Amino acid sequence: MRLVLALMALGFLSATAAGAQDKLAERQRQEAREHYRKGEALMVEESFEKAAAEFRMATRLDPDYTLAFYSLGQASMILKRYDDAATAYESCRDTIEARSMFDVRRRGESRQERADELREIEAAIERWGGQDVPPTMITMRLRERRRLLEQQQEKDSINTVAVPAELSLALGSAYYRLGRLEDAEREYLAAIAAEDETGGAHNNIAVIYMMTERYDEAKESVRLAEEAGFRVNPLFKDDLEKRADARQ
Repeated sequence: MRLVLALMALGFLSATAAGAQDKLAERQRQEAREHYRKGEALMVEESFEKAAAEFRMATRLDPDYTLAFYSLGQASMILKRYDDAATAYESCRDTIEARSMFDVRRRGESRQERADELREIEAAIERWGGQDVPPTMITMRLRERRRLLEQQQEKDSINTVAVPAELSLALGSAYYRLGRLEDAEREYLAAIAAEDETGGAHNNIAVIYMMTERYDEAKESVRLAEEAGFRVNPLFKDDLEKRADARQ
């Protein structure tokens, strides 16, 4: 995309120079993926500080690397760096939305990039699946990442690329930790709009509704969360009932 803009601005560029720039960009993308894979391995080892550094380097080398931004957000959440997590998730979201503005050729390249990333994830599942590590460190994280890309692939045929529910949910959680309740509510609603059966989003928005004294909406969100198979904390349900009763 930068090369196309340069051509429009300058009006000329030799084929040799263009080819050299393409090769440089490809080398950077490959290096970005190497840093991403290192970060993935460090996440499995629970070396979250080092993993975040690897994911950050991957995004610097490839500013369109949505999976690296998403993983950086996950690592930052674990490290309780909620500002960094929100920034990473926002970058992931903005990159996805920007893809909807690309021309047909660029969208084709994006499909190929995501297909490559999906292959990386499948290889990672095979690579780590046989090792004695907590299942949440492998199955949950890798499946979340795979789902993120698969949803993008499914929607790639239309002009507007929808932000996956998991990303909106993650961003909402970062905002919630920062005390930005209005922003968190917006993202949870976006997650529900993208996939109505997102029990986690219904649960989380129920908390916000309770905190803002919208008890009827909170109860309905709890019902929808449980209907979607999400286990709502019984203590939260008791607290919600007590608060609702006290207001009457």
